[in-house]
This record gives sequence, structure tokens and C-alpha cells, in this order.
Amino acid sequence: MDDSALRLVSEIGTQLAQQTRPNKDFLVKSLRQAVSTLSQLEQPSSQEVAKKSEAAKKIEAAIKPLKKRIVNGLLQHRDKDVRLLVAICVSEIFRILAPEPPFEDKYLRDIFKLILSMFAELADTTSPFFSRRVKILEIVSRCKCCVIMLDIDCNDLVTEMFDIFFSVVREHHQRSLVNDILSIVTHILNEEASQPLLDLILRNLLKEGKETLSASSQLAISVIQTCAEKLEPFVCGFLTSCILDRDAIKSELSEFYHEIIFKINQCAPQMLLAVIPNMIQELLTDQVDVRIKALTLIGKLLSLPENHIAQDYRSLFIEFLKRFSDKSAEVRMSALQCAKLCYMNNPTGTESHEVLSALEGRLLDFEDRVRIQAVIIACDLARFNLKIFPPKLLGQTIERLRDKKISVRKETLQKLLEVYHDYSNQCSEGYMVISDHLEQIPLKMLMLCYDKDCKEFRPQNMELVLARDLFPELLSVEERTRHWVHLFSLFTPLQLKALNSILTQKRRLQNEMQTYLALRRKEKETCSEENQKRYRTLFMKMASSFPDPSKAEECFQKLNDMKDNNIFNMLELLVNDLQHINAQTIRGKLLNIIGDKHQNFKFLQTLSLKCSYNVFNSEHVHCILDNLSSSSFGNKQFKDSSVNLLLAVTRIFPMLLKGSEEQFQILLEGSNTVDDKMIEVLAKAGPHISVKISEIYPFLKRVCLGGTRLQSKLAVSAIAALVDTSKQFIFSDLCKELVESLHTGKNIPTVLQSLGCLAQHSASTFDAQDGEITPFIYERILQVDLLDDLRSFDDISGCSDSSNLKEMNKIQEMWGYSSDPLHSLELSLLSKEINYHFRGLFSAFLLSFLFSSSFLTVS
Repeated sequence: MDDSALRLVSEIGTQLAQQTRPNKDFLVKSLRQAVSTLSQLEQPSSQEVAKKSEAAKKIEAAIKPLKKRIVNGLLQHRDKDVRLLVAICVSEIFRILAPEPPFEDKYLRDIFKLILSMFAELADTTSPFFSRRVKILEIVSRCKCCVIMLDIDCNDLVTEMFDIFFSVVREHHQRSLVNDILSIVTHILNEEASQPLLDLILRNLLKEGKETLSASSQLAISVIQTCAEKLEPFVCGFLTSCILDRDAIKSELSEFYHEIIFKINQCAPQMLLAVIPNMIQELLTDQVDVRIKALTLIGKLLSLPENHIAQDYRSLFIEFLKRFSDKSAEVRMSALQCAKLCYMNNPTGTESHEVLSALEGRLLDFEDRVRIQAVIIACDLARFNLKIFPPKLLGQTIERLRDKKISVRKETLQKLLEVYHDYSNQCSEGYMVISDHLEQIPLKMLMLCYDKDCKEFRPQNMELVLARDLFPELLSVEERTRHWVHLFSLFTPLQLKALNSILTQKRRLQNEMQTYLALRRKEKETCSEENQKRYRTLFMKMASSFPDPSKAEECFQKLNDMKDNNIFNMLELLVNDLQHINAQTIRGKLLNIIGDKHQNFKFLQTLSLKCSYNVFNSEHVHCILDNLSSSSFGNKQFKDSSVNLLLAVTRIFPMLLKGSEEQFQILLEGSNTVDDKMIEVLAKAGPHISVKISEIYPFLKRVCLGGTRLQSKLAVSAIAALVDTSKQFIFSDLCKELVESLHTGKNIPTVLQSLGCLAQHSASTFDAQDGEITPFIYERILQVDLLDDLRSFDDISGCSDSSNLKEMNKIQEMWGYSSDPLHSLELSLLSKEINYHFRGLFSAFLLSFLFSSSFLTVS
């Protein structure tokens, strides 16, 4: 025991008692000295205090003058500095003389009010006195002296103290400070828990958002977890009453009991074992709003990680699932929202599968708004984890594109496009592989073109969906091409027809726009009535590519009245530029020139999209050829699909092969087996690309001589597409080689097919070889005498049409044909054709007739 410290404390107390009106400086100096001295004194041992030892008596005697001065005047002092020092002295005295109260009961209320005023300043961590206030809190916590407030019936001060603690606690407070607050609160509750204190705790439990509120909420959670056993009877009684008879509860918290259940279940679920089963009563009540609130709570509970509500309260979960077929549409929609929370918490759990089954049923709900909600939830859940989302449920969702309600179809389309975006991105990142069931989204989307009751689904609008909405904006052309190739492997004739309709309409607009721009450029100096009439005709044709043709016509007229030639120059660039990247740049410049405030901005926004090569462009074609060259698709199905896609594109946009001629030629000539469709691609694109006929002719000639009949027909068409007027000799050379091959007897059907097609493209060439071809057909194929048949022909040519038909029937019987009206008509037309032209071409037309019938077969 430090006797000098005791003497000093006693002297300080005596000096303060002697000063009836001391000034502040004297008080502060004396109290600081008292604080310093008191902090040096150690608490007597419990045995010394119990035995009233000499040491304990000396301490009490030494502190007595200071205690007396504190309760007689200093407790009511108004100066903040003095009050702080007095509070520190009080806390130190509590520490030294614990566990016995150092002050008489009549002074304790004012002493605790002083201490609470110090606690109220704990929020100000920047104050120079913050550490001293923390020290007071630490001593009060360690000595458990606040419990004395319960003994002296200061429950109002206890409630005030709780309120102070929740209001001052901050996220950035050191952990030791929060622990001291928690310790004080816990001592109080373990001693005497009450409903008012629980209400205060629950109010703070519900606070969220700002830093202060979240800190108080976290403190409330800690209190509940620490004092769960003491608080459980109060919590269960309150919540059960709210569920079974809420109107009888007077507390304002009764309006928020669902939120309280959710919060407590997060931090102390064992407290609710007797409460949650009562939620079944709310699911069965006749009040729709109560059922909805109960569903919302259960959905949130199911969403908690590592929570086992569905297993622990199985009967509640079963009743929850029944709400998906509730008689109220609002309840069913709320159940769908709960399905989302439940699935996202544990997508692979048994309960999630049950919830998805319930969700699937709502896709066929008799209320369209419920079906819309089911589609939205299903698509959101699919996006959450595309890899494991059930393909069957996704398929059922996609089927809502065929819903009887337009509103459902529209919402389904938008949500499925979001799913397809995520899927495309994940395929691009290597997280997923292209799958048939997800590619059903664009496939079924194309079928919307056949909807007659909704203009938004017409080809005019679906083109914009393909160009702008189907793929993520930043998805590479290579990735887009991969998806298109896979799509073509799944196409039905109806889907191909829909796509062709969209692309044909787009190409028609581009052609009309090119015509319009050329006319405007040529006739810009004149404004004749004839020109205006031609403009109106062009505007009417182009407007048919827009959802609202009449409005589009007006916009075209306003566009025509604009004087800025830069706009029309950029439109021309858009129509002619085959690369998507360039088109995007040009389109951006065009729209910047117009400005989004311009009355025609939205129209030009759409027009510039329709003029661009954005659904397919030359980059797509290049990617297809790259993939075919490298065999990156790995199987025949996707190789065939690539060729089908290439053909579909070049049939409508043959110019897109431009720039890839060398790549295409290498692929065409390097293949082990000749592909009919690749030759057709060449025939379609021939007039638009730069291919030297001298380089490709040897390959095409081989096809004409040794390919199939279809290949030979396409090969001749390809030669015709590539040959200009200065190289007509190629037809002559080809015809000679075909005639020579004819006489060798090799592959006669193919050679005859080639000759027949060649006659259609170069009649003069064929006529020059007619002397070789005609006898061969009559003698080797028809096996009749040429002179006799020509005499028959002479007779026929001078008769009437009805006589001709009879004579043709005779010829049919002579040649071995069945009596088929179609054949008779062809021969009749053949007779007229010969009358109009010359007999030397008879064999060419006869070839055409032979190949349209079943007479000639491959030998």
C-alpha cells in the first residue's frame, strides 16, 4: 500500500472541502492531481475488504474527504472539463472500493447520470478527451457497477444508457470499446432482462444503411447472440403474439415482426424454434396481404446461406410450395419472387428442384401477368448459372414466345435475349460450349416472323433484333459466326424461310437506297415533276421495310429535303461498305452530324442500321472460309452447316465474298470431294468478285465432264457468271470438249446436262456443234432415225396447237414415255420454240425436256 498516495488523496479532498467557491483553475489542477493519484492506488483484495482489514480502512478513510466533496457540489458543476475529471475520479473510486458501492444510495442516481453523460460523448473520436471517456467506460465495464442501477430502481437510467450505447457506437471504434459496451449491456440483461430493453434492442436490430445505423445493428446482433438464453422467452412471446394476434400488440415493432424474425434467424436461429412453425397460420389465412408478407419472409429465410429452413420446417416448406398455385394472382407472383431467392441460395439443392418445378407450372398460368413474371424469374435464374439450369425448364420458357398474349411474347423475347447475351459471352470466354438447347432461343425467335397479330415481330423489326440485339455488342465476328454455323445445323425450312425473308427485305432496301442515291446525285441540279415521282416511288418501296410504312415515307421525304451532302455521302458509304467495323464508324459519324435533337434522328438511326451490313458482312464470310479451311468444326455436320450458311448469305449478298476470292478458290479446288453448294456459291457470287476465269476454269471443266448432273449444271452457271464478253471463246472450247466426251461414252448424263445448260448461256456456241450433238441424241439416246423424226417434226410444225399435241403424244409413245400431260405440254412448247427460232436448236431444247423428265437416268 502506497501511504504517500493515500495521504495525497486525503489532502486533495480536504483542500477541496475547504474551498467554498473555488475557481476553475484550482478545481481542474486539484482534480487532475486526484485522478493521477487514484490511478496509482490498487484495489484491496476481496479478503481484505471482507475482513475490514487495516489496509481497507485506511483506503476508505483517505478517499472519504474527496467523496464528500464530490457529492457536495462537484456532481452538479456545469463546466465540461471539471465534470470529466469528476467522472474519472468517480470511476476510479468505484474501481478501488469495488465490489461495494462507494457512495450512498441517495447520491448514486446523480453519479450515474454523470457517468452516462460521459458515455454520450463517445461518438466524438476526435476529441482530446476521447481516451479519458474510454477509460471511464472500461472501468465501469470491469467493475460491473452499472448493475447497481437496477438495485436502486433506476431502470429509466438503464434504458437511457442502452439508448446512448446504440446511438454512439461507430464502425471505426476499436474493438475493445465495443466489447466494453457489450459487457455492460450483457451484465444488465443477465441480471434483469425486460421487454422495454428488448424493444430497444430490436429497434436497433432493424437499422441498416448508414455507418452509424449499421454499427448499432451489429451491436444489437452481438447482444442477441450473447444473451440469447435470457432474451428468448421475451422474443418468442412477442413474435408469437404478433403472428397469432398482431392487433393485440401495442408495440410499434409489431409492424416489423417479419423483419425481426429474419434478422434473428440470421444471428440466433435457435431462438425461433417455437416461432417459425406458426408461420403456417399466415400462409393459410384469408388475407392476401398477410399471405404475401409471409411468403416474402419465407423466401428471404430460404435465401440465407447454410440455412436449413426447408429441412427443419418441412411442413412449412410444403405449404410454401402450395402458394405457387394460390387462388390470388398477387400471391402467386410473390411466390415466384421467393423462388428466385431460394434457387440462387442453393441451386443444386433438393428444395431448389422442387421450387423450379413449381415455377415451371406458372409458365402456363391462366393469368398473363403471372406468366410474364414466371418468364422473368426463369430467365434470371438461367443467367445465374447457365451450366446447371435445367434445359427442360429453359425450353418451356422459350415456348412462351408462342404465347397467346402479345405482351407475354414481347417480354419473353427481351428476357431471352439477355440470357443469350450471357450465354454468348460465356462461350466466348471458354466457360461454356455451344449447346443445342440454348441455340433454340434465336431459332424460336425467328418463328415470330410468322405472327400475324403483332407488327413488332414482322421481318421489318426482326431484322433490327438480329442486327442489334441478338449478340452482345462487343462479341467478336468469329464468335458470332460460330453461333450462326451451329444455328444452321438446327434450322428447319420454316426458320430458313424466315431468315431469307429478313435478309431479302434488307437487300431490297439497300438496292433501292443505292438507286435513290444515284438518282439524287445525277439529278441534284433539277427538280422536275418526273424526278419527284420517281423519288416517291422509291420512298414507297423503301418504306415497306419499316414497321410503319406511312410514317417512314414522310421521313424519307424530310430526308430528301435536307441539304447536307455529307449525310447522303455517308449513307452511300454504309450501303457499299461490306465490313461491319467500318460501317459502325461511319454510322457513328452520321448520327453525330444529325444530332439526337433532330426530328429525323430516330428514323436515321434505324435507316443507318438497315443500310449497314450488320446481320452478315464480309468478315462473317471470311470466318466461315477460315473454319472450313482449318476443319475447326471437327465433324461433317458442322462443315455442311458452314457451307449452308455461306450459300444462304451469298444467295442474297453475293458481294460479301469479295475480298475472300483466293481463300475461297483454294478451298474449292483443294477439297477431296466436290461440294455442289460451294459451286453454287461461286455461280451466285461470280459477277461480284474478282476471280480469273483462267485459274478456276480447269476445275469447273472437270466438274462439267466428270461431276454429277447437278454439279455440271452449277459449274456451267459459274463459268457464265465469270466470263465476260471478251472471253466467249471459253464456251466454244468447253462445248468441243463436251462433244468429244459425248462420243467416248463416259458419264453421258453429266455431259448432256452440261451441253443443255451451255445452250442456255451461249446459243451460238451450241449451234456450232449441233451437227455432232443432234444425231447422237437421236441415235444413241432416243434410238430413232433422225431423218424420219425430222419429217415428223416438219409435219407437226405446220399444224395447229391441238394437232401438235396429238402428234407429240405419238412421239411420246414412239420414244417410250408414259402419257403424261406435263410431257405433252413441254413437247408442244418445244414445237413452238423451234418454229420461232431454228431447227438446229431442237436438240438443246430436247435435252432440257429429257432432264426435266424421268427418261434419262445415270448410267
